[in-house]
Amino acid sequence: MKTLSLPDGREIVYELTRKRVKNINMRVKADGVVHVSASTRVSVKYIEEILTERAEFIFKAAEQLKARESRSEITAEKMRWLGKEYPVRVIRNLSERVALEENELRVFTAHPETAQEMLSEWVNDRFSELIDKLNSEVREALQKARLTPPPTRISIKDMKTRWGSCSYTRGHISINVRLMAYPEETVLSVLWHEYAHYWHHDHSARFYAFVERFFPEYRKWNGLLK
Repeated sequence: MKTLSLPDGREIVYELTRKRVKNINMRVKADGVVHVSASTRVSVKYIEEILTERAEFIFKAAEQLKARESRSEITAEKMRWLGKEYPVRVIRNLSERVALEENELRVFTAHPETAQEMLSEWVNDRFSELIDKLNSEVREALQKARLTPPPTRISIKDMKTRWGSCSYTRGHISINVRLMAYPEETVLSVLWHEYAHYWHHDHSARFYAFVERFFPEYRKWNGLLK
């Protein structure tokens, strides 16, 4: 993905694909990105000159496509994601994707009956990525404190009575997928809670002192779960 700055301050975002084609082909998407395909013989400089010449057409086409998508809206509802509530829109579109755009969760699909499945898959993937990131942060903080946690397998589950659990003898931590509705700091508080059980197997004062040593705002964020 490349960004071309125009003399008037506007920008054109484009994606260039090299193909065995004779002409330079350009396709504008509703998000404003221009998909360009061209031969390897055509320089980037020349492609950007063409984009600059056709700037007005590109901006107008993007506006028209966006307006068309708005008119093709099928349903609307709401979903909580990381502490915020977002409207969910299902939009008829040949592309199949889910995106968090302009404070909306948008499901683009030509098959509205699959929208819920697509949204669930998107949420699970993004939440898994978040857990991986937070897990790395926790382990790095522990290692800097010269506390090496054992190799740990993280599972994301739909649990009815717990936000998390730690099988410290097996090196296995489970995280409740329902935490996706809470702020990132709350998710982090649960992860610290479970890691603390490697050193403290109960919920004693020493347990909470350990957690708050690494995450001083633990009670503030974990308290949202109560």
